Amino acid sequence: MIMADDLDDLLDEVESKFCCSTSLSKQSTYALRQADQKCVNPEDKKQSRKQGCKRSQHDNDDIDAMLQEILDDDYQPISTHEPTAAKTTTSDSYSETLSKKCCPVFLGGSSVPHGIGTSVSQRACNRLRCTSCDFGIIMFDDQAWDSSCDYLFFRNNMPDYHKLKVKLRRKKGGRAYACQCSWHSTVVLSDLREQQQLKWVCGKHKV
Repeated sequence: MIMADDLDDLLDEVESKFCCSTSLSKQSTYALRQADQKCVNPEDKKQSRKQGCKRSQHDNDDIDAMLQEILDDDYQPISTHEPTAAKTTTSDSYSETLSKKCCPVFLGGSSVPHGIGTSVSQRACNRLRCTSCDFGIIMFDDQAWDSSCDYLFFRNNMPDYHKLKVKLRRKKGGRAYACQCSWHSTVVLSDLREQQQLKWVCGKHKV
C-alpha cells in the first residue's frame, strides 16, 4: 500500500510538472503573438509586404539573368552564307565566262562562222559594240548597205529593222553591219583594225 501511494504521488508530480509547463508555454506563445499583433502598425505591415514582393521580384530577375547568360554561352549561330572562299571562287568563275574577248577582232561575210576570233580560230565577232555611240552592232546576212546610206539615216532609224531594210540590198555571201553612227558591208574575212573609221570593239562573249 505504501508503494502504491508513493507511485501515485510520483505520477501526480510528473503530470503537474510537465502539463503545467506545456500549458504555460502555449499561453506564453499565444500572448506574444497577440502582443505583436497589437504593437505592429498596419502601415508597417503594408510596407513589409511591399518589401517582400520587391525582394521576390529581384530574386526572379536574378534567376532569369543567370538562365539567359547560360543560354547565351551555349548558343551557336548557324551561318546562312557561303564561305568567303567559295564566294570568291564563284565570282572569279563568273568573271571568266564574261572575259572571253576576240583577239584580233574579225569581220566577215555570211559564210564566215560567228564566235570568238583568235589568230588560230578566225571567226567573225558577233558581240561587237561601238565605243562612239555605245550601240550594239546589228548584222544582216546575205545583205549589203546601199551606197546612198548616210549618218542621219542610221541616227534616226537604228535599231528598227523595218526602217533600216529600205537601204538593204540583197547580196549573196555578204554581211551588213551597222550601229547608230557607222555602217559596213563585207563578203570576206577581214581584221577590224584595217577599218580605221569603225570605232567598234568586242563586247565579250559568254562561254
